[in-house]
Amino acid sequence: MLSRVADALFWMSRYLERADHLARAVDVTFQIDLDLHGVLANPVELEWNALLSLLRQSPPQVREGEHAVAAVQRWLLLDGANPGSVMSCLKRSRNNARSIRGSISPAMWRELNKLHWRLSDTALQAGVAESPHDFCEETQMGVLLFHGVCEATLTHDEGWHFIQLGRYLERAEKVLRILDSRFGLLERSESADLPISNLQWGAVLRNCAAYESYQRLYISRVEPERVVEFLLVNPDFPHSVRFCLSRIMQSLTEISGRLPDRCDDEMVRTVGRLLNDLIYLDGGVLDGAGVHPFLGNALARCARIGHLLQQQYALH
Repeated sequence: MLSRVADALFWMSRYLERADHLARAVDVTFQIDLDLHGVLANPVELEWNALLSLLRQSPPQVREGEHAVAAVQRWLLLDGANPGSVMSCLKRSRNNARSIRGSISPAMWRELNKLHWRLSDTALQAGVAESPHDFCEETQMGVLLFHGVCEATLTHDEGWHFIQLGRYLERAEKVLRILDSRFGLLERSESADLPISNLQWGAVLRNCAAYESYQRLYISRVEPERVVEFLLVNPDFPHSVRFCLSRIMQSLTEISGRLPDRCDDEMVRTVGRLLNDLIYLDGGVLDGAGVHPFLGNALARCARIGHLLQQQYALH
C-alpha cells in the first residue's frame, strides 16, 4: 500500500475518533454542569475549565453578549479557528477521505459527507449556545454509522487495518488522559462530598461510553479504583486501554504479515510490553500513589507508538 493512502486512512479515522470523543466530553460536561447547579457555588469553574485543561486548551475569547459557558461550547464544537474543535476534526477527516476516495467504499464517503453537512446546518449550530446535546448526539451517531458501514462494506485488508490503528490509538490515549486528569483533580479537591465524587466518576465512565457496561459488571456505587480497573484492563470492553492495545497489536501483525512473537520491530515490542503490563497489572498499582506514575508512563508509551508508526510507515 502507498504510504500516502495509509496516511490518509490513519488520520481520517483518528480525527473522526477525536471528534467523537470531544462531542461526548462536551455533552457529559453539560449534563454534569446541570446536575451541579445549586449544589456547588461555581460549577462552571470546576467542570468547564477542567474540560479545557483535559483537552490542553486555553479558555476562549468571550464575544460581546456571550456567556462564558456558551463561549467554551462554541470553541470546542464549532469554531474553525480552533484546530481541535469537532468541526475542525471532522473537516480534516473528510479531507483525508476525499483524497483517497478509491480506497474507501462509496457508503463510507456518503456517511462521512452526510455527517459533515448535518453538523454544518445553521439551525443545529445555533442551538449549541442553549444546549449542545443535539449537536453532540448527532456527531456521536454519525461516527458510529461511519464505523458500522466501514465494518460491513470495506475489505478487511491493509487499508482497513490502518483505519483501526488510527481509531484505537486515539481512543487509548484519550482514555488514559481522562483517567490521569480526573485523578489529579479529585486529589486536589478540598471537598470530600461522596455524592459529588460519585457524580464526577460517573462522568468519567460516560466520557468513555462505559457507564452502562460498568453498572452491569459492578452492581454498586461508582468507586474510583473499580472505574480505573475497568477502563484500563477489561479485556472485552471496546473503550478499555487493554482492548484498544490488543486491536492495535492485531492490526500491526496483520499489516506486517508476521506473528507477534516473530515480529522484531520496536513498535510491536512497545505495544506488546504495554499490553502485557496491563494484562498482568498488579492490583497494588491501582491504589493511590501508584496510579499517576503508571498512567503517565502509559501515555508516554502511546505517544511513542504513534511516533514509531509514523516513522515506519511514512505517516505524517
